[in-house]
Amino acid sequence: MKLTTEAIKSYEEQGFLFIPECFSREEISVICDQIPMVMDDEAVGRVLEDDQKTLRTLYGVHLNNKIFRDLVRHPRLLAVAQQLFASELYVFRSKIVMKPAFTGGMWGWHQDSAFAQYYERIPSPKGGNAILFLDEVNEFNGPVYYIPGSHQQGILEAVTSASTTNSSLAIAPETIAKFASVQGIVAPKGLAGSVLFVHYDTLHGSVANISPWDRRNFVITYSSVENSALPNKERPAFLSNPDLTPLIALSQDELDRIFTQQ
Repeated sequence: MKLTTEAIKSYEEQGFLFIPECFSREEISVICDQIPMVMDDEAVGRVLEDDQKTLRTLYGVHLNNKIFRDLVRHPRLLAVAQQLFASELYVFRSKIVMKPAFTGGMWGWHQDSAFAQYYERIPSPKGGNAILFLDEVNEFNGPVYYIPGSHQQGILEAVTSASTTNSSLAIAPETIAKFASVQGIVAPKGLAGSVLFVHYDTLHGSVANISPWDRRNFVITYSSVENSALPNKERPAFLSNPDLTPLIALSQDELDRIFTQQ
């Protein structure tokens, strides 16, 4: 998938690029059918909401599941990421953010690069997220908020959060207010199958989902092999993938089979 010059320029200015309906309804149905199997995989990392009952996030979903393992190499995701983030990428982390109806919790304002630098010891994180909408994202079910152009400020100073689930490297409210007063806040919305590519440094967060509609996203964190994580045996593979092999896009034969073979 070849991006236009205008699309690349928009990403460089805004810190994100939204591509609506990148995957079909039928393809998304096949992907979502895998979620119960992923939930049964004991190797997958799990985080619960503050109520200690509601499933918040599944980590490392591409490590053992074939569909998700193929998706990280799908040209509609990888080829675009290579044009926006870096030419040689590996999967630093994958996850499904569940955000269930009525009970999905908030995510405080943060930058993903700060977490990569602090927890994974990456000195100068380079990469970003490819976010595949598994459900329709609307104004009611907790869409992610972004501050356009905030990635141009680099990694900002963070403050500690007391919550066990919300960002422990959150950005101070006065900092968010300063950027938002100038650059505004946007919340990309669209049908299931839409994809959002986001720079590592872009400020983002989301409110709780009190609507009757789920809002699940499959998130691939691509990182440049030139700025890979330093060895950290304390971090499990589902949080910090030790395989730094540069990704190669699926062949046409593999693409023809991805949604037909389980």
